[in-house]
Amino acid sequence: MRLCVVLLTLCLIGNPGAGAQTSPGSGIPVPTQMCLGYFFVPVTLQARDDRPGSDRTLWFVYDTGASITYVDPDSLERVSGRRIDNGTRVRITDATAGRVTYHTLPARVGELDHLSITLGREIDGILAHDAFGSALVTLDYAAGQIRLSEGRLPPPDGRTVFASGGADDRPWLRVEFPGGARRMLIDSGAALTALAINRLAPEPVLAAPRPTGAAVRFRHVEQRLGARLDGEARIGAYRLDAPILETTSDTEIIGGLVMRHFVWTFDTDRSRVRIERAAQGDPIRFAPLTGHGMVLSPEAGGMRVAAILADSPAAAADIRPGDLVTHFDGLPLRERGCAERRTDALTVTLRRDGTAHDIRLELFALVD
Repeated sequence: MRLCVVLLTLCLIGNPGAGAQTSPGSGIPVPTQMCLGYFFVPVTLQARDDRPGSDRTLWFVYDTGASITYVDPDSLERVSGRRIDNGTRVRITDATAGRVTYHTLPARVGELDHLSITLGREIDGILAHDAFGSALVTLDYAAGQIRLSEGRLPPPDGRTVFASGGADDRPWLRVEFPGGARRMLIDSGAALTALAINRLAPEPVLAAPRPTGAAVRFRHVEQRLGARLDGEARIGAYRLDAPILETTSDTEIIGGLVMRHFVWTFDTDRSRVRIERAAQGDPIRFAPLTGHGMVLSPEAGGMRVAAILADSPAAAADIRPGDLVTHFDGLPLRERGCAERRTDALTVTLRRDGTAHDIRLELFALVD
C-alpha cells in the first residue's frame, strides 16, 4: 500500500494496517533515537554525484509544539555544500526517514547551536507538529518510538480521545487545575518540563515559588519560577498528583515530564488526540526538580553564567556571573551525549580571565 500526503508531498511505504481506525500498537515505526526525552529522527537526503562520500543524514527533533520545520545552516551546508542565510525558506527534497519518503519538506533555516549546547548533542533540525502529513502519529515514550498509521481517531469521548483544537493548528489539550481549566499546548519539544503556565496564582502551591533557573526556548532563554501544586491537575480522568509548575511568559504547555507517562496518538487533520497510560498506576507522581543554582545562557564555546540563585550550591562556590562554563563532569557541553544526568553532584569546568577552574557542586532540590 502507498499512502501519499499532498501537503508535504510525503509518501508512506508499506501497510500500516487495514481499517478506518488504528490502535497505538499498530503502524509503521519511524527510525528514532531517544535522547533525554526527545525524539530524534534521522532524515537522509539522496546522495549526489558531486558529493558521493558525504554524510547526508540530518537528525531532527520531532516537536509537537513547533509550527515550522527548521534546519540549522551549518548542518544544511554539510549535506548540500551550500551556505544559506538564516531565515531563508528552503525545500528539502528526495529525503527518507526509514520507510517515509519526503519528496518535498518545506523548512526555514535557523541557528540551533544554543539547543545543541544545552542538550549536549548535535541538533540538525526541528520537525514541526505536522511534518508527517495526514498520517496518525503515535509517540510511544516507553518504547522510544514514533509510529505512523492510516485511518482516523474516533470522535472525542473525554476518556481516551480528546479534541485537540486550540489557538492554532498545533495540538492542545484541556487540563483541569484547582484554580480552573486551561487549554495548553502539547509540547514534546519541552522534554524537561512538566507543566508551564503564565502565572502561578491562583493555583495553590505547597511552598513559595522560587527560581528554577532558565528554559532554553527556540529564540530565547527564559528565566522561570517553580513550585509544586498543592493538589491535583487532571487530564480527563487521569490524575497528576502535585505536579511541578513553572512559569512561562510564552504559551502554556504540557511538557515531556507529563507526556512520558502516556502513549499519544495525534490525528492532525481532525484535531483529535488519544492518550493512554503507558504503565499501570494512578495518580501520576513527579520527582523533585534538582539543579546547581546557575542560570546559564548558551553561546559559542559553552554557557555563560547569567545569574546565580540565592541559597544554592553555586552561590556557596567560587562561581561568578560572567564565567563561561565549558564542561560538565569533564565533558564539553556539546558532547555530553544522551546519558541520564546525575542528580547528586556535578563537576563544573569554567573559564575566567583565560584560566580554567574545576568546581564540584552538590546538587539540591530546587522544588521538593
